[in-house]
Amino acid sequence: MRRIKIALILAGSFILVGGFACLAFHWEDYQLVVILIPEIAAIVYMLLQLYKIEKKGKGLLVLMLSIIVILGMIPLIGTLPITGSDNNTTIRNDTLFIEGLYAKEIPIASITQVDGNATVPDIKMRTNGMSLGEINVGHFKTKEGKNVLLYLHSDDTNVTHIKTKNNEDIYINFKDSALSVDFPNKLRAVYRQPTKGK
Repeated sequence: MRRIKIALILAGSFILVGGFACLAFHWEDYQLVVILIPEIAAIVYMLLQLYKIEKKGKGLLVLMLSIIVILGMIPLIGTLPITGSDNNTTIRNDTLFIEGLYAKEIPIASITQVDGNATVPDIKMRTNGMSLGEINVGHFKTKEGKNVLLYLHSDDTNVTHIKTKNNEDIYINFKDSALSVDFPNKLRAVYRQPTKGK
């Protein structure tokens, strides 16, 4: 039992130190790794120690719990490259495609406004989305009670606000500063083009 206590203390220490390091050095993309890896290691170690103690009867149960914990954490770790990657947007066939988590297709004809230097409203809560450091992707509610769709990957780059005929408010930016500045210009150029035949 003493080894289990030491393992839990070490895991907690790694999480605390790693968390502060992520904040200090702006390594927000790695926060989930810092939290999950020591925690998984401690849980697996604890279950294996219990397996040694309870070799009879409960040993198989402990081993099965270990496997379930490991398998349960794999999808979480697997999402890290997706959440950490930048927005992938393309404009084709008169449609804006935002790929990745909470992917969306926005017909260019439905866009009513593009603001290339927008301020994201104060967010009250996440209704169906994901937040990790400076990354906020999915559906959120503002303090004024308005629903917005966020595709934000940086606190430091330009934000584009897209408004649609369905009264959707979409805020998007990129980790890459140049992409964040260029994106609204590309979008405006397409949605302001006159319709063919007119």
